[in-house]
Amino acid sequence: MCTSKWTVFISIWFLLPAMVLAQSADWQKVVWREPQVRYLLADMTMGGNVAMYREYAEKEKDPDSREAIRLWDAGVRVANTGDFERKWVANQYGKDGRVMRIVFRGSNRTITGSEVLLTSDYSLDQGAIRIMLLELSLGWPIAEIKEPQANPSVAEALRRWDEGVRVLNLHWFEAKGQGQQRRIVYRGTDSKVDGTKVQLNSDLTYPETNVRYFMADIALGGSVEFYRKTAEVAHEMGCLEAVRRTEEGYTITNLDQFERKQVNGQTVITRKGTNERISGMEVWLSSNAKRAAGPTEDARPGNISEGKKGSS
Repeated sequence: MCTSKWTVFISIWFLLPAMVLAQSADWQKVVWREPQVRYLLADMTMGGNVAMYREYAEKEKDPDSREAIRLWDAGVRVANTGDFERKWVANQYGKDGRVMRIVFRGSNRTITGSEVLLTSDYSLDQGAIRIMLLELSLGWPIAEIKEPQANPSVAEALRRWDEGVRVLNLHWFEAKGQGQQRRIVYRGTDSKVDGTKVQLNSDLTYPETNVRYFMADIALGGSVEFYRKTAEVAHEMGCLEAVRRTEEGYTITNLDQFERKQVNGQTVITRKGTNERISGMEVWLSSNAKRAAGPTEDARPGNISEGKKGSS
């Protein structure tokens, strides 16, 4: 449902009895969102209820919570807690007009999670991890990687690959040469790639499949105010992105294939004429937006890697 681990985090289930809505059919299968994982770890490190996140990871199979708990259990903590505070901040949608947030110290500005430094970052080269993921995306066989476990960054890249992490901007790059002469360069050049320029599906703050599912719900009669409120109260980035795209003029080009109905007491989006809940990646978008689209916004599903475990 749209009210996810963020709702559990600030203990507001009782505030949203009418706001329970199914998420995309495949929401539990997509790759985690790194900014959200780091936000969760910041909350746990700074006094948040670990048991609630563990329950959400185990019972709801939430990808972000699963990854955060995996890291927590491995001893990973936030190294730069001095940069942040865990505090109540004013919010018109929250109980008593406030919500719990991790904010920049001395302010009420909520962090995204990307500002968080983890103790695990000390032993990993994030640029090297991205380059390895790029190599794999460009066809380098895993079997040719020698002693991958000897290098923590290579091992981590392979773990992420197996979990569904993929490169979003693959068209920026190409591989040249064979064997020992193989090198990865910016497409059309001989310039070596900077790993920080490699964009991953796990970099996004929202799962694309949920954003499209929520947009379909809105287009078929769901309340945009429901999603706006959930985004504000629960810090739910998928809801926020669905509202943004809807209000900026994105339309669904195959809306006639779906319907909004009650199935087993729950409002869901289904394929027309069935009770089968859809994946948001079945929803095709055509933008009439006022600004340029992001890396995954206007492609049809086949051109987007949502990052399901074991996908190629």
